Amino acid sequence: MSQTAIRPLKVLIIGAGTGGLCLAHGLRSVGVAVRVFERDHTPTDRIQGYRLNISATGNRALKACLPGANYQRFVEASATSSSSVTFLDQHLKRLLRINIPPVDRASIESERPVSRIALRRVLLDGVEDLITFGRTFERYEDGPDGHVTAHFQNGLSESADLMVGADGASSRVA
Repeated sequence: MSQTAIRPLKVLIIGAGTGGLCLAHGLRSVGVAVRVFERDHTPTDRIQGYRLNISATGNRALKACLPGANYQRFVEASATSSSSVTFLDQHLKRLLRINIPPVDRASIESERPVSRIALRRVLLDGVEDLITFGRTFERYEDGPDGHVTAHFQNGLSESADLMVGADGASSRVA
C-alpha cells in the first residue's frame, strides 16, 4: 500500500485588520500555512479610528486564536467599562443617567473596550513574518486544480487552497 503525502493546507488572507490578524494566529496555531496581504505599506499607515468594544463572543474568539501572552496583553490594554450613560440637553443639563452594573474584568464574559491601535499591536505580535504590506488586492481567479490565485495591483500574484476576504466593509474580495 502506498502512502500519499498530505500537503498542508495553504490559506491567503486579504486584509491585516482585526479579523485577518486574529484568523492568522488561529490558523498558524493549528499548523495551517497562511499568508496575509495588506494594502497599507506599514502597520501605522493610517489612523486606526475609535475605540472598539469587544463583546464576550469576541473575547472568546481572541482567547481561542491568540497565544496566551498576546491574549493577556489584550486584557491588560483594555479599559475599564463605563459605569453609566448620561444624556444631556443642549445646555449640558442632565436629562437622564443610566447606571450600568459592574462587571468582573477578569471574566471572559465581560465586554472589553480597547483602542484599535493597542489591539492591532497585540494582533501583529507573532505573525509579522506572515504579513506582506503594500499589496493591494485587485482580483482573483479559480484554477482548474481547485486553487485560487489572488492578483495584486503591482502585478504580483499568490496561489493557495483557500482565500479569505478580511478586507473590511467595502471588501474587494467579496
